[in-house]
Amino acid sequence: MSRSRHSIALLWLPLALISAALVLRWFKLVSPGMNLLPNFSPWMALAFTGTLVMPKALPWWAWPVAMLGVNLAALGAGPALDPESLAIYGMYGVASFLASRQRGAPSVAGALAGVVACSLVFYAVTNTAAWLVEPAYAKSFMGWLQAQTSGLPQYPPSWTFLRNSLLSDLGFSLALLCAFNVEARLRSAPPMPWMAGATA
Repeated sequence: MSRSRHSIALLWLPLALISAALVLRWFKLVSPGMNLLPNFSPWMALAFTGTLVMPKALPWWAWPVAMLGVNLAALGAGPALDPESLAIYGMYGVASFLASRQRGAPSVAGALAGVVACSLVFYAVTNTAAWLVEPAYAKSFMGWLQAQTSGLPQYPPSWTFLRNSLLSDLGFSLALLCAFNVEARLRSAPPMPWMAGATA
């Protein structure tokens, strides 16, 4: 039987991890002391890999809407619905849409490569936006490069945000993919292969 016919049953372990990520996000928003590592959160992994491992019956926009709902519950409509926040959730929506086009097809390695690509694009776009609106950055190539690497002196270097994002996105994606494959084996369903063209 194909993986797509089994996919509706393959929900519980990945769904438990996704629910835990949403709860963690809520606690981080309402408890500033929990924000130990800037950008160390699995949001892009939830948007991309979370969509990838869910059945096709679940719409691609489900996780971005769930993330926005967590922000609304924790912060209220003002901060959660400002233009910057909506643009960020729009980018998560794009990642979810792209992942939904790949359901049933990818390998674990391909899924991890996809979430890394999404994280890199997200970082470049958001830092470019910061460069455009922040007066402290020179509006030149060197100013743009500063926004992508060292950032402003009063803040941690920009590259540390990228490092934390990649670590959290890769770690959570790998956990989701492993949970998917564990549940697949428990249910005697085809697991996701580690490499394209390989058997899992």
